[in-house]
Amino acid sequence: MTTSDPKDGGDPAESTVPGADPEAGPRVSRIRVGGEDIVVLSVPLPSLQYPEGTTPAEHEIIELVLQGLTAKEISEERGASLRTVTTQLGTIFRKAGVNSQAELIAIMTDGARTEDS
Repeated sequence: MTTSDPKDGGDPAESTVPGADPEAGPRVSRIRVGGEDIVVLSVPLPSLQYPEGTTPAEHEIIELVLQGLTAKEISEERGASLRTVTTQLGTIFRKAGVNSQAELIAIMTDGARTEDS
């Protein structure tokens, strides 16, 4: 178990909840931001089934969409123009048969649940 109490010399920035196995399932951590403790739940994504015909570059964009990033944030993250990302998203939407990032998230997460069932 990792603890992070500044009194015992541990790193005050992050700790792991007792009993959490970092190799399995969800992980709960505590981080300190601006003097406040924040609890973070990290859940591993199941293996994704990307829409047919999408490229590895499009997979990266899909993963950023699944993280909740906007087109503008994706362009900043990838160092690409907003117009380029918008065009790439349009191509992904066409291949996936959707009209929005929300619909893309819905089909990607529904597909992941279906595979586990």
